[in-house]
Amino acid sequence: MDNFIEQIVVKKTEARDTFKRLGFFLGGLLLCFTFFTAGILTGWIMIFLFLAFGTVWGAWHLMQGTFIEYEYIITNNELDIDKIMARKKRKRLITIKLDKTEDWGEYAEGKGKGAGTTVEAHDCGYKNLWYIMSNHEKYGKIVVFFSPNRAVLEAVNKSVPYSLRKKDLKEKSENVAEENMENKD
Repeated sequence: MDNFIEQIVVKKTEARDTFKRLGFFLGGLLLCFTFFTAGILTGWIMIFLFLAFGTVWGAWHLMQGTFIEYEYIITNNELDIDKIMARKKRKRLITIKLDKTEDWGEYAEGKGKGAGTTVEAHDCGYKNLWYIMSNHEKYGKIVVFFSPNRAVLEAVNKSVPYSLRKKDLKEKSENVAEENMENKD
């Protein structure tokens, strides 16, 4: 029987996201003003007016690209993590074979050290942060940080090697479900 679970996690806005948006806005505004002024001074208003509108359009799309969601998809024994930008563009970050997992669990200080590649695909809330360490064919030893819900946690727990399965996961996943309900309010 096939196993299929998916979850979308919205990345919370951090200070650096706000600064990026502000930089794109101010840069676009400055370029727009520069093109408009150059058009008036040179007499080629239509050409510079098109450039000004193009600058506004480009700045708008760059700002929209800072709104990020992550999608976790578990299909049979693989965890796929996609990054969705502005609900328009999708990029596959990583595919992990869960039966090749070396370690996984709730994140605590120092967990996940020693990996050559790190993939951060979480909501930036840091309350419900989990990690998976695995060997990847292309990237070598990797660690993935993510913010799963109860269904994803249970699916991962069923797919990892038996020695790594969490016995107390039911209690932890109930706490995760309660925190997710609190965060929605």
